[in-house]
Amino acid sequence: MTAAIRSPDSPRSRSARKSEKGGANRKVTSIARARRAKTGPVLPNYSRADSEAISVPGASVLKVLPARQLQPVWLRSLLQAQRASSVVAVMLLGGALSLYGLTVYGEQRWSQDYQKLETLRLQEQQLSAASEVLKHQLAKEAQNPETGLAAQNPGNTIFLQPAPETRSPLAAPNSEPTLKNRAGVQTPLGY
Repeated sequence: MTAAIRSPDSPRSRSARKSEKGGANRKVTSIARARRAKTGPVLPNYSRADSEAISVPGASVLKVLPARQLQPVWLRSLLQAQRASSVVAVMLLGGALSLYGLTVYGEQRWSQDYQKLETLRLQEQQLSAASEVLKHQLAKEAQNPETGLAAQNPGNTIFLQPAPETRSPLAAPNSEPTLKNRAGVQTPLGY
């Protein structure tokens, strides 16, 4: 069922509206007619007090509240204890939630870093295995006479003498003591 609200300021007359009404197949029914059909007419119920309040426009009704009574000391202290315990409970709850969040976050980070560590260990093993395979291949190729490599022999070892140390006159003197003076042991030039 569809209902329509009739405007009280409508310029059309009631007779014009009645002439527009169709037969029983009409789909729009006014809200007032639908209410009357369900409950019957509703009459306003004005009491004498309402009519007196309406008749005097300048009068206003003020209701005076009773004076506030002081609460006993034990009740005030209990109320303050309740407020304080509520604040402490909220702070503890916030602390517990933040600690829980940090714990969960730390565990997630730890598991991610542990996975990275395991991946790096696996890569290290693969790298060392590949290095050993390459060493083995080089050793096999070195044994092949077609490569032109000769076996190592102490008699074929060449020793080179270090070049004398020369200082440039433009170079600034070094303030650090040399390794020879520091350790008391002469180190090779290649180090």
